[in-house]
Amino acid sequence: MPSSTDSLRLFYALWPDDDIRSQLVALQSKVNGRKVVPENLHMTLAFLGQQSRDMLPALHQAIDELPFNTISLEIDRFGYFQKPQVAWAGPSSAPQALLDLQHTLMEKLADFRVPLKATAGFKPHVTLARDATAPTVTDAPSIIWHVRRIALIASISTLSGVSYILLRERLAK
Repeated sequence: MPSSTDSLRLFYALWPDDDIRSQLVALQSKVNGRKVVPENLHMTLAFLGQQSRDMLPALHQAIDELPFNTISLEIDRFGYFQKPQVAWAGPSSAPQALLDLQHTLMEKLADFRVPLKATAGFKPHVTLARDATAPTVTDAPSIIWHVRRIALIASISTLSGVSYILLRERLAK
């Protein structure tokens, strides 16, 4: 594995605008746990883990080549991942356009031979809190998110927490 100076912890995400981010922050009041800081709220499409900086040109090309139109996404339910103790909000039914976008991204990453760990499958969600308990309700106040931004993000650990650095973004057509 490359050293930390030769590699970055990366992921692709749907990146909310300020209005949607504010609405997601409001949902955090309905869950217990260590809240994700507002500027880090997002919906992960593909977690890449540690990747060599040499992969960045291919990763930029992958996002640049994605067919990406605005996706209407309704965030309307709370959920919980027990093992990592994560409370989240997401769609009760993911739109086909979102599933297709994520699938196409994974195919592009395979075409570019990006090394990825096998995952259990795509579960669209926005992490609201970590070290959380399960939400007491499943229905969330509905947020209609017209997704217009997809981004390649570097996750940098600092003494004050995790910072996300936007490396590349793509706007919907």
